[in-house]
Amino acid sequence: MGTHLRALSRQVSAIAPTAIQPLASAVEAAWRADRTIFIAGNGGSAATASHFATDLSKTTITNAPEAPGVRAVALTDNVGLLTAWANDFSYELVFAQQLRNLARRDDLFIAISTSGESANLIKAAMTASDRGVQTVALAPPRSSLAIDADIVVPIESESVQICEDLHHIVCHAVTVHMTAVLAVA
Repeated sequence: MGTHLRALSRQVSAIAPTAIQPLASAVEAAWRADRTIFIAGNGGSAATASHFATDLSKTTITNAPEAPGVRAVALTDNVGLLTAWANDFSYELVFAQQLRNLARRDDLFIAISTSGESANLIKAAMTASDRGVQTVALAPPRSSLAIDADIVVPIESESVQICEDLHHIVCHAVTVHMTAVLAVA
């Protein structure tokens, strides 16, 4: 346990705010332009995607009725739709087909992956790109997912658990950024 915490502490200390700023700026730009943010991942990263969408959607609602909150959707949260696509067609399409149906030009797609090699996230990023949707990868910088992303928040570690912890930290940092932006909006 202590080894994990020390390793995590070292890696958190190594994250430069400048590595997260492009993601924070993309989320802020999407909010300012009244666009939708779609987020996806697998396994623990699916839970992170859901958590991030919840944080962005809930914590950015202000008391000013005319000020819109952030419109964020976790593509991982519709179990019926996920299992229908996986069962009837292919698990590789579970996110891409949702984007094909829901995403509009200039929306934002955030893919969260500890490996950056998940076929369903790569297909979703390709679909997003084809639709004119900006793509962000929270993934290892030399991964297949990161190579074609518009923005990469480079997260890698030999430990999947540390990667997942770092993803949460990045998502919370972006949520805190948006909360500050909305406090003065």
